[in-house]
Amino acid sequence: MATKRNSGSPATAPAATPEAAWDAASDLSRQQMTLAAESACAVFRGFESMRKIQEKAAHQALQHYSRAADKLREASGPAQLMQIQAELMRFDLEGATQYWQQLGAVAADTQRELMECCTHLADNGALQRMGSMSDSLPVLASGFNALFPFNGRAEAS
Repeated sequence: MATKRNSGSPATAPAATPEAAWDAASDLSRQQMTLAAESACAVFRGFESMRKIQEKAAHQALQHYSRAADKLREASGPAQLMQIQAELMRFDLEGATQYWQQLGAVAADTQRELMECCTHLADNGALQRMGSMSDSLPVLASGFNALFPFNGRAEAS
């Protein structure tokens, strides 16, 4: 069984210079934007799948109700009317059950994809890098001080 060793690589060590802190901060932004984009893609794929299910269900209902309308025009007695109505009810119940099952499956798949996007951060060590980046915030702040020097009067007021 393989064991993980802490190699003390520079990616996990706190940044010692403002440049390294800037690099860590920009990597954090990139990771967040990547997560947001991948999550949006997962949601849009889910919406697209749901839309296809809705389109298919509407098409099947259109065909079935068109045939029922044709049968109703030709019906000659109350028994035939009851049979057509019973068939429409059966179709509606079966169709609704199938429709909601398919939508539920797509929702579960979309949720799984979203969770995979989030666990991707943990698997590739991004969360650890985010933690080490927070350790370098004081160094990053000192870099800001060099860019925007304040005089004593502005700090006193």
